[in-house]
Amino acid sequence: MTSIRALGMLLLWSTMAVPSRADTPKQDAETIVAASKAATGGAAWDKPHGCTERGTHGDGAITYLTRFSLRDYGMRTDGERGGNIRSTGFDGKASWRTAGPGQVDIKSDAASLQEAITSNYLSINGFFFPERFPAVLKYIRLSKENEETFDVIEITPQGGRPLEVWFDRKTHFIQRVVDVQGTPAVRVEASDYRQNEEGLVVAYRLDVFGPDGAMADRGAVTHFECSTVDKAIFAPPTPR
Repeated sequence: MTSIRALGMLLLWSTMAVPSRADTPKQDAETIVAASKAATGGAAWDKPHGCTERGTHGDGAITYLTRFSLRDYGMRTDGERGGNIRSTGFDGKASWRTAGPGQVDIKSDAASLQEAITSNYLSINGFFFPERFPAVLKYIRLSKENEETFDVIEITPQGGRPLEVWFDRKTHFIQRVVDVQGTPAVRVEASDYRQNEEGLVVAYRLDVFGPDGAMADRGAVTHFECSTVDKAIFAPPTPR
């Protein structure tokens, strides 16, 4: 799973990899995704109603708490820096963010909803739950980089926009996410995979790179667990 959850929305412009197409048989995208789910917990992903994640951004000065549903769209992140707290969320109908004491910016236009769906879908690995989160999967290419081989799949969630997700052919873990249509376009590299008490394997490090290849952010997960999450927290706060 990749904030890719709390960073939300961490996606990539990649000019680094050189795709290898010659004599490469077409792969089945659904089979590759199924192998990734099996390698990171399998049926254990189907049990929880939601998950909670804690971690830091950048140099650790920003701490965050992200909660999300695995049953339908719904996500919220609360970030704190120097005693100041800012929150963002999506309840499936509108995306929102706090904009100062007692102020909430709520958006439900088509562009905002597309962005929210795309971010939420990626954050929860929505492709692990095709019946809950419909999407179109398309195998793009086989790519080799630094002695490693990746299956690159284009995934377009219903109501969202296309993403490139790179699966390591050996481990079946997600190595990278690319979003060339993002604003700005970014690349997310996932690493340091660990298994939690529920048997779920997630990336504990997420490096985000901008269009120029420079690192734009780093996410470090400190805690990840799944249980029941109150859906009411996804709704926009009432402005004062």
